[in-house]
Amino acid sequence: MVKWEYIVVPLKTKIHLSRHDREKNPTIEKVQKELNALGEEGWELVGVQNIRLETGMLFTVSYLKRQKP
Repeated sequence: MVKWEYIVVPLKTKIHLSRHDREKNPTIEKVQKELNALGEEGWELVGVQNIRLETGMLFTVSYLKRQKP
């Protein structure tokens, strides 16, 4: 029987239009790099969700799984 382990990883995906903000915030390429690094460790992306906290703050999390050894 296959057994899985899971992780939930917040993704820094907020993209700004101003040059100043772009330099200090993640780009799509950085998000891809982060996910590719997790893929190299055997993690498979199975879902992505935007979550709004009671404070109104919105962020994105990714759900990943990999087979347990």
